[in-house]
Amino acid sequence: MRRLTLRRVIERLLGVAPAGVVPSFYRSGAGAEIDLLLTWPTGEHWAIEIKRSTAPKVEQGFHSACADIQPSRKWLVYPGAEAYPMRDGIEAMPLQVAMQTLAVGAGK
Repeated sequence: MRRLTLRRVIERLLGVAPAGVVPSFYRSGAGAEIDLLLTWPTGEHWAIEIKRSTAPKVEQGFHSACADIQPSRKWLVYPGAEAYPMRDGIEAMPLQVAMQTLAVGAGK
């Protein structure tokens, strides 16, 4: 993922998303952002933050945006090799793992 842009990562994720999943971007009036917000046909939200660093950190804006939206899943997609839990229920994972998980709608 090192050479992939934000747009390309989003394109890859959307390319495997199940039918009926609606993608969007979220930005509050205060500037809090979610890079990719997926809304499932049930109304459930998944928030996805995309980072280029192999030692990613989640910014306060993502936490604030998640407090607004209350997503059931919070992911940080990064160019590392391992998936691992982060604080506040965020799951860090490589793009390939995110694509596989999204393709099967894990946790649905």
